[in-house]
Amino acid sequence: MDIIADIESQLKHIDYPLIKLGLSLCLGALIGAEREYKSKVAGFRTIILITIGSTLFTLVSVALMGQGDPTRIASTIVTGIGFLGAGVIYKETGSVRGITTAAVIWTAAAIGMMVGFGMFAISIISVVLVLIILLTFSWVQRYIDRTSREKIYRLYLGNNVDNIQSIKQLIKSFKLSPKIVNQGKRKGMIYLVIEVDGPVKFHHNLMKSLYQLDIVDSFDV
Repeated sequence: MDIIADIESQLKHIDYPLIKLGLSLCLGALIGAEREYKSKVAGFRTIILITIGSTLFTLVSVALMGQGDPTRIASTIVTGIGFLGAGVIYKETGSVRGITTAAVIWTAAAIGMMVGFGMFAISIISVVLVLIILLTFSWVQRYIDRTSREKIYRLYLGNNVDNIQSIKQLIKSFKLSPKIVNQGKRKGMIYLVIEVDGPVKFHHNLMKSLYQLDIVDSFDV
């Protein structure tokens, strides 16, 4: 905390709006470059505009201090950026995508607000932490995915109740753990929803087997 206080004291003379906007642009560019490199929906220019926009609104709230409650504008930024972040979240093939991008948008807005309020050291440290998370923590996530992953299988089977047990035995043969979530009969076929937990490579082997299995009419994951 002493280090942060020292940095803040050294930068306290930076109180010009244009300098704050320049710093906001640079910090947003660092995060945006990483997002652009990974071809995310919110890329280079988008993240920059988010940080600069948040800084501008914060500068307005600071300018109006004494004429009203400056926290009202800050809270409005939080609410508005939440709607923007929600717009990049979508569902694809049974999974939800874009949550990390939405979180980055939220964080970029917070960094822009900190710059506007003059919290320079914290904003710079925050960008460093964000880049560390985005650039180096991905290997941890890949390791977790390889170690264990839960998937939802939806299958249409031939109209024979024994087929359900056959599918469960098949899943177990690949060292995966099955759990039936829902089952029923649709259009003369058995409909089965199963949660399957286990390493990703075993899921790949299971799907290859399902493609070749005669009792399975169709399936999706």
